[in-house]
Amino acid sequence: MDKVNIFRSINRTSISVQIEHDGSIKVTAPPFIPEFVIKQFLNSKKDWIREKQLLMLSRNPKRADDEYLYLGKLYKVETRLQQKNVVELENGKLYVASSNEKYVKNYLTNWYKQQARKVILERVHRYAQALHLHYNSVSLMSATTRWGSCSSQKNLNFNWKLIMAPLPAIDYVVAHELAHLVELNHSRDFWETVRKMFPIYREYRTWFKRNGHTLTI
Repeated sequence: MDKVNIFRSINRTSISVQIEHDGSIKVTAPPFIPEFVIKQFLNSKKDWIREKQLLMLSRNPKRADDEYLYLGKLYKVETRLQQKNVVELENGKLYVASSNEKYVKNYLTNWYKQQARKVILERVHRYAQALHLHYNSVSLMSATTRWGSCSSQKNLNFNWKLIMAPLPAIDYVVAHELAHLVELNHSRDFWETVRKMFPIYREYRTWFKRNGHTLTI
């Protein structure tokens, strides 16, 4: 669990949780509630807490030493000039071979695109194979308003920033675009095809509405 600050108040009769601007967790609870109950409560709210943390952190300006999203998790970015690759993910941190903010952003962008191609291609192949769907090509794009697209020629396009989202969120977009190979619309049959590939699609369709804006450098 991330940093948690617990405050006791005789004026409270239940536990309340607030996410601070730095992503830390503020808990206010009555004096008589033991800490293990508070921990159980926080664990039951962990998905909500993570969503709020991502929202708060996305509002803060990005700097070279800030945290960046990768597959739904936040990683601290640190400078390490002497390393084999310009970006390396190691020991829960993203190491970049530059302290220049401009280069850091460029290096991270290129690294994200490389990772996105690997992950998305693997997911596309897996889901297409499951339903015996055939596509022509898979490309990455940098659109600001779309996470994916499918043309009538069966060409699939995916936003490289998807690599910042949790893997199930990526799976939802992959299933969504693959379903367009069958239905080039959003009819009931289309959503049924999505459901066959990814039964919990509604949950992650909502996730993007709430968190899509956080997937940025």
